Amino acid sequence: VRYLATLELISGFADGTFGPDTTLTRAEASTLIEISNGYDETTLPTSAPAGCDFTDVAATDWFAGWVWQACADGYMNGIGGGLFDPNNLLTRGQIVTILNNVYNTGSTGGFFNYVDNLLFIEWTNIYREAAWTDVSVGAFYAYPVIYSYGIGVADGTSDTTFSPDQPVTRGEFAQMLYRALSDWEGGL
Repeated sequence: VRYLATLELISGFADGTFGPDTTLTRAEASTLIEISNGYDETTLPTSAPAGCDFTDVAATDWFAGWVWQACADGYMNGIGGGLFDPNNLLTRGQIVTILNNVYNTGSTGGFFNYVDNLLFIEWTNIYREAAWTDVSVGAFYAYPVIYSYGIGVADGTSDTTFSPDQPVTRGEFAQMLYRALSDWEGGL
């Protein structure tokens, strides 16, 4: 948390706390992901790009540009029916899927900007395996859960569970983001 804060990728609340055990919304996650990708409020889209026009995201919402950029970059999608669900809590399955999308899609800049696939070789050498009883084959997050655990970006909630439908905490998000950035950047 402290290291990501020094990079100005995350911040706490006005009262000086970070709230590591509090949860994160999908809108907040889109903001944090795109800040890590090198965006700020001045570089965000002011209207929805093609395929990112969600009926529950208005141009006047504080998070609109962040959501639209995360969608345009291919990192975050809607939940179906033309909805993004910005105020719903981000789940553990969703965050590893987002990080997997960042890795597979590439980046436009910021701390997600990586040049080659050298990491694949590095990750192959440290890959760890687990049998999760709560990760269904075919679930949208199945591969991202297995992969993110395998490369050490995410941990399970027990030896046999990942809890993919459980809301992710700000502390868990920070830990996963730090680990992902450390791997992608060859060590921050």
